[in-house]
Amino acid sequence: MIVDVPPRHAIETLEALNRKSVTHAYAIEDLDWARPVDRTKLWSPVEITPLAHLPSWSLLEEAHRLRYNQLFALGVCEQFVWFEQHLLCTVLRHLLADGKPIPPLLREALEHFVVEEDKHSEMFWRMCEKAEPALYPDRRFRLFNVSRAQGAAMNVVLRRPRTFLAWIWAAIFFEERTVDYCRRYRKAHKADPDALDPSFVELHEFHFKDEGRHFQLDQHMLTWLYDPEPRWKKALAGRTFAVLMRAYVSPRRTSLRILEQLGREFPALRERALPALARELPLLRTSASFHREAFSRSSVPRTLALFGQYRELDRLWPLFVVEDKDGPRPTAVTTPATGPEAAA
Repeated sequence: MIVDVPPRHAIETLEALNRKSVTHAYAIEDLDWARPVDRTKLWSPVEITPLAHLPSWSLLEEAHRLRYNQLFALGVCEQFVWFEQHLLCTVLRHLLADGKPIPPLLREALEHFVVEEDKHSEMFWRMCEKAEPALYPDRRFRLFNVSRAQGAAMNVVLRRPRTFLAWIWAAIFFEERTVDYCRRYRKAHKADPDALDPSFVELHEFHFKDEGRHFQLDQHMLTWLYDPEPRWKKALAGRTFAVLMRAYVSPRRTSLRILEQLGREFPALRERALPALARELPLLRTSASFHREAFSRSSVPRTLALFGQYRELDRLWPLFVVEDKDGPRPTAVTTPATGPEAAA
């Protein structure tokens, strides 16, 4: 499906974005933290969960699928904390403090951005603690993780954000993925108001209030910081971002952590189902159903439109199973018996 996207110049002005940061502001306490999380309900829409696109998903019983869904939702919370707090906020604080000039309206927007991302991180940690107090006695990542090599590479980027510009593309992609996550919650809740836990629906609804604005600000950063840079910096950004995306299109590390937790809670699954799912994780790299949910013009249309405007990002297109630079591929690579429908 091709989704019409507005031209890049259609993003709102910095004046408008700054004004909305004030008029649309909310407090963490505006969420209902006293309401208990319902452990009998899904905490995430099923279609965005990676394991639901693997053949051995059919080996899981409903209780196992429900628990996987809940653990995935917690992993997403952790991922948001890592990306927004440990990556974006760290980068932006470096930019704001490095002494180099930043246009006043952009500086104001970035200051709003940091405050809002700090708030989001607190929201997601609170949700993890509320939903699973035994799993989160302290604020450490239990499900999301990156390799040592990935962590070391990110530390280099964080120390020199004006040289290593891949973080801008990461921000653009992940911010629109976040917006799409929020829309999926809205759609699922509208289709069946009783299917999803209301606390997780509310969490992502509040997150949505800022993320659409943040996605536009990322594009202002692209115009101000990225576009004027020399070709070698952009080529470096393209290569670095492709390495990041290569891991993301085939999620493995967090999925393995979730499988380990499932094994602790359901020991019988260790015999067959969990090893099968672990072996099949590489299939996500070529799963058409998974890629349609995560890396297509129906999920991140504006991001893919931007990717197509920068030659240094051409190396990304082979990673996206159902998309190429000119639009959806005429034939998509599929894996056998994939998707939630395979378990029917």
